[in-house]
Amino acid sequence: MRCPRLLLESEALAAGQSLPAPQDRLHYATTVLRLKSGAPCRVFDGLGNEFDATLELTDRRHGTFHLGERAAAPTHPAFPIHLLQGVARGDHMDLAIQKAVELGVQSIRPVLCERSRSAAAHKGLEKRQRHWQGILQAAVEQCGRNELPALHQPALPAAALAECPDSLGLLAEEGAPGLDDRLVARGHPPGAVALYIGPEGGLTPAEREQAREGGFLGVGMGPRTLRTETAAMALITLVQARLGDLRG
Repeated sequence: MRCPRLLLESEALAAGQSLPAPQDRLHYATTVLRLKSGAPCRVFDGLGNEFDATLELTDRRHGTFHLGERAAAPTHPAFPIHLLQGVARGDHMDLAIQKAVELGVQSIRPVLCERSRSAAAHKGLEKRQRHWQGILQAAVEQCGRNELPALHQPALPAAALAECPDSLGLLAEEGAPGLDDRLVARGHPPGAVALYIGPEGGLTPAEREQAREGGFLGVGMGPRTLRTETAAMALITLVQARLGDLRG
């Protein structure tokens, strides 16, 4: 049976430490994972340090994690992938973030595109950012990563595009050449890739032109129209299979 994993955000963890369990982590450990006092688990800090641990419960509200030996090496992505994800509604955005983490992206930037700039998209952005961070952390715990990908603050397209000068920028676009064609035309492998995915309804023509002017290249993903979260998953998978840790 797989050992339960818990993220414990603090300064870098070290073998032999005994750390008071924060209330949210204690609740998750005892209520969701149903761990009892003395139960083995793994604790990691999001910085690449992961240790075998034991949970000691004093009472329902207090507990301590006792750290043992290092349990895993850092899981830094083999190839840097940065996702620029147009802000989508509700579960669509949650799923895009969750699967991007599971597939190994290094960073995620929510982008406030024209078609995601409704009152619903802007209302409570700070609250949504906290929610997305929770989605990201849960995905990290589930998939075995022990380094947290960066989840940046939402930004307008111009600012998001400008922060990827050293990456090969790829824009999900129907009818565009495939990834292999783009890589062959480039002639040498990139050091990193930035993927730009529009929200529901896609990017506007002006946003596509803005991305092209910023050096982004359109990439097609077959003859079917994909939802925003599916497009993100598909393009990340294509890049990982061609350049990253999903290569055969």
